[in-house]
Formats: sequence, C-alpha cells, structure tokens
Amino acid sequence: MRNELKRSELVGTSMPTISYDGETYECEEGERLRDVLLENGASPHTGITNQLNCNGHATCGTCAVRITDGQTGEATGIERTRLSVARHDDSASVRLACQYEVETDMTIEQP
Repeated sequence: MRNELKRSELVGTSMPTISYDGETYECEEGERLRDVLLENGASPHTGITNQLNCNGHATCGTCAVRITDGQTGEATGIERTRLSVARHDDSASVRLACQYEVETDMTIEQP
C-alpha cells in the first residue's frame, strides 16, 4: 500500500482485502475492483489494454479477472454478455473488474 497506515487502521474497522499479483490491497465495501486496483498502481489489464480499454464501461472485456478465493457473486447482464463473446471462459469465477463490487476478502488472477 502506498500509505504507511492501512485504511482500516485509520478508520478502526475491518475492510475487505484483495490479493493480486503478490500484493494485498484494502478497500471500502462496495468499491469497484477495477478502481481499487488502479488507485493502488495495479491493473486488471495486460499489455496494450492498459491504454486501450473502455475505462470501466463493460464494453471491452479486457479487465476480466478470475476469482480464485472469495465470493464471486452474481454477474450483471452486460457482464455475462461481454464474457460470453470475449476470449475468456465464462465460468462463474471470471468477472469483469469494472463491474465487480468488492464485499469480502478475495484473491484474483488473470484468467
């Protein structure tokens, strides 16, 4: 984390954590996964899609992540459609980071 104190230490509450690519990030419940990653200098995108993506509008599918530990929740309709035509498998563990609202601790990876 960029801050010396974790957010949970500042507010005195337990916050969901996201483990990704060897790092762990805290966030508020309900924050979009894509936003949390980008705010912490991480990215759900790879290669050129770091610059060429839909900026969180669920139209490109380049922010797909696989949830390897934690709740996957229910995908939105647009998310299911995007995942069904993208190059990703559309299993319940694959979600678009721009659509996923973090509620509990989780571990994610690139699909």
